[in-house]
Amino acid sequence: MSDDTAFDWGTHTVPDDREASLALGPLELRFTRSAGEIHLTHWRQGEGQEPRRGRWVPGPGWDGRIALTPAHPDRPVIVKPEDEFWLLKGAEARIYVRIPLVVRVEALGAARSTVVSLSTKVLSDTWWGSREDGELCYFLDTKARRSMEEQGFLEHLCVCPLQLKNLSPDDLLVTRIALRPKHLSVFRDGNRLWSELTSVRYRGEEVGSELDVASEPPEEATAPERLSAAEIPMARGFTARTFARLRSSLGEWL
Repeated sequence: MSDDTAFDWGTHTVPDDREASLALGPLELRFTRSAGEIHLTHWRQGEGQEPRRGRWVPGPGWDGRIALTPAHPDRPVIVKPEDEFWLLKGAEARIYVRIPLVVRVEALGAARSTVVSLSTKVLSDTWWGSREDGELCYFLDTKARRSMEEQGFLEHLCVCPLQLKNLSPDDLLVTRIALRPKHLSVFRDGNRLWSELTSVRYRGEEVGSELDVASEPPEEATAPERLSAAEIPMARGFTARTFARLRSSLGEWL
């Protein structure tokens, strides 16, 4: 790690008694090592906040190295498509959700220990579901896309493809989508970041959706390298509510 280094996932050596800078999207990081401690300052461009500083004492055997590992947000994320669309009964559609990553800083040595996890972007809280049966999620200001072009790939965003299939007896208006990224890995494909394909089979409002995560990188990635594994692998037969309730959306069309 030099005084001013281009961001790279993987292992870095923290310089002793001098500062090194890294940036990933809006997240800026400054590291130094002093008296066996890791000193880290971070801030996010455009948020208008003062830099935050912290000091950590790694465990025994720390040799000055850290690992920077990508992780997904710790809650489900809610995203809107660029344009609402109807998924007719029996129809399929592929969409792409871009999720701001979390940078996990780990100290290496005799043992590997997490120092801190920092989101590249602060996400807004939102509630998904009813008052009685809902969950706290994050809302994304990026939009789900029907196709991915080069300008849509940014260094701090992981592209998560979803294959939607409407197996219910009714047409489905897609206005908001819930994705559970803790079940997804992160792959590097050149300067692009991908997760596995999530298959979503919608069975209706009362049943919800059946979800499966592929065991391999998506077909869009040509030379993928796994950077991090899913926090919690998705269980077989997993079901969840993936779409906004139809009756709350139909009123706009009646």
